[in-house]
Amino acid sequence: MRLLFVLAAAVVGMGSPLLAQETTLPTEYTVEMWNKDPEDKKRKMVFSEDIITVAPGAAVTWLATDRGHNVQFIDGPDGVDLAKKSKVSNDVTITLSEPGVYVYVCTPHASTGMLGIVVVGAATDEAIEQASNAKVRGKSKKKLKTLLAGL
Repeated sequence: MRLLFVLAAAVVGMGSPLLAQETTLPTEYTVEMWNKDPEDKKRKMVFSEDIITVAPGAAVTWLATDRGHNVQFIDGPDGVDLAKKSKVSNDVTITLSEPGVYVYVCTPHASTGMLGIVVVGAATDEAIEQASNAKVRGKSKKKLKTLLAGL
């Protein structure tokens, strides 16, 4: 019995450093704004990434790879002043410091489902629930629900 206890303690002791390791999140990220996904022509009016996860304080740059797009945050953590809507056809870099789930759209194409999510830190159940209340229209409603279900 004592041997079993010693072996169990050794296994737990060896595993704890692995459990203590944290995943390092990017501090800089780039998302492209596309008319058509270059690899999947069926995906139109999309961001290159539907969901990105970054560390608090990370800078995210949206590139106007195709003209006619912008970025407007429509939901984020309580108490956070969301970035102002970017100008159409311009690149924009936004730093996100507060942990939580941020929902953004391309204003001209919001109803077509051109929507994305930035998770800063970890996506808690509370943050996901809050993001599910973001005011979206058209195809973005279904897309938001699908993306949040994957978090």
